[in-house]
Amino acid sequence: MAVIYVKEQGTLIRKSGGRIMVSRNAQTLMEFPVSNIEGIALMGNVQITAQALHFLLQEGIDISHYSYGGQYLGQTAAESSKNIFLRFSQYELYNNEQKRLDYARTIVNNKIGNQLSVICRHRWEDYPEWKDDAAQIRKMREKIPAAATANELLGIEGMCSNIYFRSFGHMFHCDFEFRGRNRRPPRDPINVMISLGYTFLTKEICSALESESFETYLGFLHGIRYGRKSLALDIVEEFRQPVIDRMVLKLFNKRMLSKYDFETEGDRVILNTEGFRKFCTEYEKWMSGKNDDANISGFRRLIRGQAALLKQSIQKGTDYVPFSLEARHVCGEL
Repeated sequence: MAVIYVKEQGTLIRKSGGRIMVSRNAQTLMEFPVSNIEGIALMGNVQITAQALHFLLQEGIDISHYSYGGQYLGQTAAESSKNIFLRFSQYELYNNEQKRLDYARTIVNNKIGNQLSVICRHRWEDYPEWKDDAAQIRKMREKIPAAATANELLGIEGMCSNIYFRSFGHMFHCDFEFRGRNRRPPRDPINVMISLGYTFLTKEICSALESESFETYLGFLHGIRYGRKSLALDIVEEFRQPVIDRMVLKLFNKRMLSKYDFETEGDRVILNTEGFRKFCTEYEKWMSGKNDDANISGFRRLIRGQAALLKQSIQKGTDYVPFSLEARHVCGEL
């Protein structure tokens, strides 16, 4: 099943019998039975009637709200699982500094491994320095066991990410340049796509965690900060490179996006409606398993599986094993 994305400004979502209809100025743009979807994402000025909202919640379908530029604002969701015992176990683990640090080390070590996989599996043509970048990342990775705090681990992760994105920028062969990460707001098309992808991915992971009754504000690597769903940020680390970075490379290197898919507003760059449609189409392929990667059946299913594994790890005291590109043979050119 898929997620429906609605970005056409001024549209109205309403219920008609057992179906959901999307219309604008009394003209029906699309309609679908709720049995075919598992979520709806509303971007910008999109309205939804109370009847449609109640119907979707009764069917267990979440509604996610985003700004026109892709900033995640929140979610309207049906009542979640009531597993209070999982939360007790999560609090207990968080209060055990050594166990919490072990989880944090696992998260950072796995993310760096995924970064190395993207670099080393790329078919390099004109950037021989990638080998030096990979060597530097491996050297930094060796410092993980000695890290005594989550902040030290975040420092290691940050330095490795800077080196990784240096190599990553040389993987693009398109009309745009990538000279490192910038955000809030992103100021070039590639950063726009990365930021939007990370936003959608984090929301996806947050929904999976909440469906298992996790306390999403309680993370192991990112710790506690008011209003931040730190556990979702922990788990998103294992999927940034496998899903979004590889997807963005494909979108640009295969010329699936062009300058006509972006607009400029002041110092920020945003996707226009057609560009957003292309992004959503490709994103759903990766999440549902319809992309070119024959060995991965769908990242949405994998994310839910990882949430279940984390639940088992916390409640039974077993090791948590994040999703790793290093442990898989991944098809397709990076």
